[in-house]
Amino acid sequence: MIVDQSVRAARLTDRQALIDLSHRVHASTDAHRRSLGVPAPSATRPRISLGTLIPSWLPLRSPSVHLVAEAGGVIVGSCRAIEEPHRDDWVITELDAADGPMAAEVRWGLLSALVEEGTRHDIARFHAACADVRENLELFGQAGFMAYAQEEIWYRPPEAIRGPRSWLRSLVAGSARDRSGSARTDGAGADGTDSAELQAAGAPDAWHLFDLWSHATPPAIARIEGYGAADWEAVGHEAIVPRSSLNPLLHFSGVDAWLRPWEQRAGGFAQHGASRDGPHYLRFLVRDGIDGPAFLGGVLAAMGGDAIAAGLLSPVRTYESAGMRAAPRVGFEPIGRVTMLVREVRAQVRQPAMVPAIR
Repeated sequence: MIVDQSVRAARLTDRQALIDLSHRVHASTDAHRRSLGVPAPSATRPRISLGTLIPSWLPLRSPSVHLVAEAGGVIVGSCRAIEEPHRDDWVITELDAADGPMAAEVRWGLLSALVEEGTRHDIARFHAACADVRENLELFGQAGFMAYAQEEIWYRPPEAIRGPRSWLRSLVAGSARDRSGSARTDGAGADGTDSAELQAAGAPDAWHLFDLWSHATPPAIARIEGYGAADWEAVGHEAIVPRSSLNPLLHFSGVDAWLRPWEQRAGGFAQHGASRDGPHYLRFLVRDGIDGPAFLGGVLAAMGGDAIAAGLLSPVRTYESAGMRAAPRVGFEPIGRVTMLVREVRAQVRQPAMVPAIR
């Protein structure tokens, strides 16, 4: 028997049904095929999933739109998107469907309705990240999304902090800053390497951070993401720039950022998002020619014992070769690869073409 399906806005009375749906989807072995699958689970660490990071269905960042699919009075799918701060873009943070033969159709209906809703709101672009599997890539491709980059999700397991060094690491993270605002990480880093001095990153460093990002990012991808120097001014208290697959999903109790000066430029950048429950977040950029493991060792020391004990999730773009080489040297291991996608909604404003004058 064919049951009619409908898509509607989520209601507060849907709470328990959405909790149950989220648990069923993200606890299943094929969660990355019936959801966005970020971060993608792997055979070695299958429990590192969205359900691990966000135990409740209730989003930690309020959605701009939340749609549900209903069939026979039962909720069988959920789709959420949030508005990206400072831009007219939406980021899709959830696209789930219950197990069943119509799961693909449910997700397609939700995604199509979301795109239509975005058009009514004059959204400029949609962004999404999904596990690198056929079910996701075909679905987004049919909806007009373009894949433009991939991220490797790295995980550093929780490490017990024992002995007399534990208090020192907390001191380094919280209060060992000199008068210039630099973090004093002159001793050995978390991996035993010598750590270079780190400087707290803030608005005055925006141009140097933009220069570092431009160095690490291929021009075609830089044009898509469209950052300017001003976008980097808030990196020390907002984990929005640079874009990653994880920062739209997570809510941070605090954000820190550091850079490593190098030949009057930024040689390395790291952004730490603290989490009260679950792994902490780390996004970093390393310039070619910098000792990446030593830089990350200093960052781990500056983050302190709470972050080390909680574990870390770190998204690294696959084209960031220096970062990809440095991550495993300081205890990170890859747990999955995700694809970054974008869909243009609003036509780009273009300069008028030059034409010869008519006499």
